[in-house]
Amino acid sequence: MSRLARPTCVSLGVALAIWLVPASVHIVDWTAGGPVRVALFAPLWKLWLALAAAVIAGLAIGVRYRGQTDTVSDAAAPLALMWLWAIPYLPWIPDHAPLLLVLAGPLRWGILALALYGSAAAFASGRAPIGGVALPGRRTVFALSLALYLCLGHWSADGLGPDGDEPHYLVITQSLLRDHDLAIENNHQRGDYHDYYAPDLSPDFLRRGAGEVIYSIHAPGLPALLVPAFAVAGYWGAVVTLCLFAALAATGVFVLAGMLAGPAVAWATWAAVCLTVPFVPHAWLIFPEMPAAAVVAWAAIWLYAPLPARARTWIWRGLALAVLPWLHTKFVVLLAVIVGALLLRVWRNSRAAVALAWPVAASLGLWLFFFYRLYGELDPQAPYGDFPTLYVRVANIPRGVLGLLFDQKFGLLMYAPIYLVAIAGCWMMLRRPDARRLALALLAATIAFVASSTRMAMWWGGASAPARFLVPVLPLLAPMIAVALRQMRTAGRATAALLLAISLLVAVDGVAWPRRAVLFSPPHGRAKIVEAMQGPAPLSFMLPTFTDERTSQELARLAPWLLAGLLALVAGMQVKRIAWRVSARHCVYAEVMGFALVSAIAVGAPSAAGRRATAERGRVELIEAYDGGPQRAYSYGRSARLDARGLFDLAGQRRSRAASELSADPPRLAGPFQLPPGRYMARFWFASAAPRSGAVFVTIGDRQIIARSDGPLANVATLTFDLPVDARVWAGVSDGALALSAQAVEVVADSVVPRSRRPNLKVRALEPIENHPGAFIVYTNADTYPEHGTFWTRGANTGTVSIAAHGASALVLTVHIGAVGGGVRLVVDGHDHTLSLPPNGTRQIEIPVPPGAALVHATVAAATPFRPSDHETGSTDQRWLGCQVRVGLR
Repeated sequence: MSRLARPTCVSLGVALAIWLVPASVHIVDWTAGGPVRVALFAPLWKLWLALAAAVIAGLAIGVRYRGQTDTVSDAAAPLALMWLWAIPYLPWIPDHAPLLLVLAGPLRWGILALALYGSAAAFASGRAPIGGVALPGRRTVFALSLALYLCLGHWSADGLGPDGDEPHYLVITQSLLRDHDLAIENNHQRGDYHDYYAPDLSPDFLRRGAGEVIYSIHAPGLPALLVPAFAVAGYWGAVVTLCLFAALAATGVFVLAGMLAGPAVAWATWAAVCLTVPFVPHAWLIFPEMPAAAVVAWAAIWLYAPLPARARTWIWRGLALAVLPWLHTKFVVLLAVIVGALLLRVWRNSRAAVALAWPVAASLGLWLFFFYRLYGELDPQAPYGDFPTLYVRVANIPRGVLGLLFDQKFGLLMYAPIYLVAIAGCWMMLRRPDARRLALALLAATIAFVASSTRMAMWWGGASAPARFLVPVLPLLAPMIAVALRQMRTAGRATAALLLAISLLVAVDGVAWPRRAVLFSPPHGRAKIVEAMQGPAPLSFMLPTFTDERTSQELARLAPWLLAGLLALVAGMQVKRIAWRVSARHCVYAEVMGFALVSAIAVGAPSAAGRRATAERGRVELIEAYDGGPQRAYSYGRSARLDARGLFDLAGQRRSRAASELSADPPRLAGPFQLPPGRYMARFWFASAAPRSGAVFVTIGDRQIIARSDGPLANVATLTFDLPVDARVWAGVSDGALALSAQAVEVVADSVVPRSRRPNLKVRALEPIENHPGAFIVYTNADTYPEHGTFWTRGANTGTVSIAAHGASALVLTVHIGAVGGGVRLVVDGHDHTLSLPPNGTRQIEIPVPPGAALVHATVAAATPFRPSDHETGSTDQRWLGCQVRVGLR
């Protein structure tokens, strides 16, 4: 019987998971009794068909392979994990442990990956092992790292450009290259940075230097390193330089790991450090951390490798280390500890010690004189004015350390849990006589640098990817990871492999999303990657964030997660101890399930604000997931199936005065409401039933009205409006008195375009067309500059728009070109309307709209770009423009 039951059970779990692929579950309200959930399912007949097929398949497998029962069962058993997909749809458990709802989001694909890996590993376990293969060495690592970083860096530079502090380092580079000085005020006045950064950029300084000259607060070391490549290739050349330093750092990590643990572990360590966050994406971003990491990576090798005899070698090493304080003042801590550790190694060789020390001493002397020359003080903190006194304090260290490790937006372990292995590796190195001295030096440098860096109140580094301040010490953690991977037993290695897989997937997800949508989170708020992965669960409100000064509160939020991780690790160890014959992957299964269950129970429910935000998001996602037709909607609160009207009512979005959700700004009384294409009703409740004067309206974008109703206004006042595409709308009133009397606003769908029939457009902006209610211009790429019904194209790039004509019979486009004239390529719904215009020429084109067309798609590009400031007296517009298009309807 067992021979048939086991494959049948696995088949049923797989069948159920297949049926749940298009399903979704949503929290639409959160009452005192718990979350109120609504689920959307595929038709039930598909479930019965899948289950019947699963029973037949399970029985057939049991009969067909009755002589190989153990082999087949072992290979299929991991697929039983697919039963976990059903947990979010159970009627009781998710209400008491809402964190389990993450299994209905993108993380469910991680369960599938784990199940498939387990099956493949079980199937391969009985095969003959492959013979030893000679692994490539450091040259391959350097070439592979450089190629990878260059590709990703080019993607970033081409599509995103510099941001945060990056353009400030480039301005210093331009000043060195063009003016041969560090005074940046004239570079900002000329707008030198507009070649790579479009917005206006003010000098980044806190105090003026001697003679009232403005010098940047950013150190000149990195800009000096960038000068040669920037002179040849501009911003892209700077990116190449950073990629080169990253490849050097990656090679150093690989070399030391190979010395300590062999070539196979060296490759694993390279992947663990150099392909994960925060090494990625700082490998190509214009910050000083990566050049510092390259120096530190090779310095770590010098701390362990055999000592060279030639003094010349030590001179070069001293020169490399002497660069650190010029990259950033905080790196002087690394310089002191590393040079001290190296001097301890060579103290019996006076020539080597002097050769190492004199370049460092000379550099430090010049470094201090640099501040005296620019600011009149021998003080490295001189550029920062009063900032260090106010914001750099020892009291900030605990919060900074917790944040750099565990913060959901910037914490190292949140994005690269593989670094947990370094803890075990450090202990193992301390127990090894041949690695103990190295471990002590690495540990001292890491602790000193982290403590020094976290004294600053803004320990996350501003507009940065996670854990930027830790990038220079990552090479110091790499040897610990290598030793741990080498000495761990089977179960430990399996756990490390899981942590490495998670870290790599996070890095891939982070660099694959456009516009830095995952790794770059706002300092005060929730992590974008968590919001993208949490599904219907309130995960982002249950993870700690230390960027606000609520350390004790966030530490209490962190504690259940640490407890869950510890208990999961113990569970995996106990599984191996109790049943020593089980494979390492079964220990991993126990750890994953133990962590999920314990954390879900221990964390409990989010705060009141988290419950409100989760319910609001759930209503938005429910209406977005609606697909009509045979889709079944089920309400757990009502224990009944919902029709479309019932679903729309539950998905309605409401703001109330009682919950302080109504604004005092009358044009934007409530919102924004994120809505898919469809017809909607906006309802306004006021303080009394008496009619009142004024107007209520719905706006989009820059307060552009798309629907309006003028008084006298009844209670309840209702507006109906149509949206052709996804949009964010606001509900507003005409004056402050009307806003004060408003008690609630609700937006409910009257009809919604099913998800499968919605236009596949990425909406960047939406503008109504004047004198045509219900008609819109939909901007779908970044190569247009919207200007209220008129838009300019960006340079010679192709701008794309879609027009919701809303019953109009003809599209009227007025095309205008700038002072240079030239051709304009215009394509509307696949029909070419290319034209040629003289300088400052204008032409109007009328194009019939097909009957019943929901959207008309147009692309436009000018052959010759121009800059208004080059042709118009008094113009300060330095944008590169192509042509102007005014959209009208008839």
